[in-house]
Amino acid sequence: MGDRARFSPEARILLACARLDLTDADRDGLAQALATGTDWDWLTDLAERHGLRPLLYRHLDAEVTERVPRQTLVDLWTHHERRAFTNRLMAEELLRILGLLEHAGIPALPYKGPVLAASLHGDLALREFGDLDILLRPQQVLAAKALLQAHGYRPLYDLKPAVEAAFLASRAQYHLVMVHGVSSISVELHWMTDPDFPVERIDDEQWWAGLDQIAVAGGRVRCFSNRELMLVLCLHGSKHHWTGLGWLVDVAELARRQSRADWDWILARAKAMACERRLALGLHLAGEWLGARLPLDVQRHAAAVSAVPELAHKLSATWFTREHHSWGPVSRLRLDLELDDRGGLRLRHLANVLFTPSLAEWSAWPLPRILHVLYLPLRFVRLLWKYGTKSATQRHPAEHPCPVAVASHDDRASRLPIRRNPGGTRRLSNGPTACPHGTTASPMRAMMVAARLLR
Repeated sequence: MGDRARFSPEARILLACARLDLTDADRDGLAQALATGTDWDWLTDLAERHGLRPLLYRHLDAEVTERVPRQTLVDLWTHHERRAFTNRLMAEELLRILGLLEHAGIPALPYKGPVLAASLHGDLALREFGDLDILLRPQQVLAAKALLQAHGYRPLYDLKPAVEAAFLASRAQYHLVMVHGVSSISVELHWMTDPDFPVERIDDEQWWAGLDQIAVAGGRVRCFSNRELMLVLCLHGSKHHWTGLGWLVDVAELARRQSRADWDWILARAKAMACERRLALGLHLAGEWLGARLPLDVQRHAAAVSAVPELAHKLSATWFTREHHSWGPVSRLRLDLELDDRGGLRLRHLANVLFTPSLAEWSAWPLPRILHVLYLPLRFVRLLWKYGTKSATQRHPAEHPCPVAVASHDDRASRLPIRRNPGGTRRLSNGPTACPHGTTASPMRAMMVAARLLR
């Protein structure tokens, strides 16, 4: 596993607790880290950053209660109870939505969120999540949207019918965000499992084959089989550059459940989709840092994939810094392109970033069908106007941490900003907000970086 000795006691404690069940080695590591002194405020902040407060509380309470300040335990317990309550409500809402869709004859496949909490963690309260993800067949997205609207949800972007139909047909994005008007629960209606980076397209119907069933909040739901889920998790984690250990906990736990035949299928599927590097990165990180149980040949395969060890080192170097690190726009683009398996996909990726219209463009300029081709240059012009000003470049260094990144499609209206209630729970805001730091990466600079990567 990664060299933990060079990390702070707080980082070592978090790493020891970043798993569902502790081994004797984990307990020893936890005791050794606690013996060197602990900044408890920093530890809880670090756990929050990585989405690991539930697991941290579980293991501290069970293993070393007497060595933890009372207020720290109270704070962690309070968050745990709120998380348990919120997650239960969201799981029940998921069952309600699935029931509505089933009654309407719309097949739906939930994933991530409460499904992962129930299937991998065995407890809804042990996993952090903020929305509900539901996979639909593309031709049924609008029917599902209309159904949710009839039951209190509103779209983040409400397009005119003709524009909306053209947007969906373009497959420019892979989900719509719906927000409940009272509870603020966010539902993402997906029609593709692939994020907004390019992979070789495989018939999405294959994702609907060989489904499993699990129990969630007293109901039964269909879900991905373990082997499909491994690909989905590694693609999702790569999209977010593995900024949180919580996603790796999912990967490590899921790895324990794969058969030999499953691993053969996973590796073959990743090769066919040209996403071997993204899969290998997730497996390599989970094995190195969380001791994920991977077959020896799978470990060797992951470590041997080009650029994976270097990328793993680059990403993990930011996990435990006191200053919360967020990749700048150019760095995010560079990482995204480094994760693409080959040059052709990198070119497609860059073209997607710069020219593929997002919901922001479709919503801002509802053009008639004959002029839809103009969305391509409008996207590029909007990015130049938003990110390419000389004044922004002068005000903020290129690598200044900023949550908004043109290079990663974060401006595509696929994320509803989250803000904290006084009690510490998260809720969705009423709409997109501007990055307080601004940003600096012009598309031209991004193109220059990409050109270097493609050589």
